[in-house]
Amino acid sequence: MADEGGFTPAPEYNEVGTSEGTVAEQKTSGKAIAALVCGIGSLILFGVILGIIAIVLGVIARKEIAGNPQLKGSGMALAGIITGVIGAVLAVVLIAAGVTLV
Repeated sequence: MADEGGFTPAPEYNEVGTSEGTVAEQKTSGKAIAALVCGIGSLILFGVILGIIAIVLGVIARKEIAGNPQLKGSGMALAGIITGVIGAVLAVVLIAAGVTLV
């Protein structure tokens, strides 16, 4: 659409950088981030409790992300679940073997 002077104004861009309509910005799930952090912590510290927390947070985060299109981070939640399982299993194996880290 041209204005009175014959010039066409530049399109207005929203926060996502598109000029077509309004696009809701996606946010990363805090529970997904927490699951990943706890999962990595369970690997480093050989922690059963951190591993279980990572698994629970990861499962909850994936359910929330699946139900809310404005949330992202499903991959982080899955990585938290995987690292949590590995950390918890590794801790149980080390405890069963009688390995002391201190």
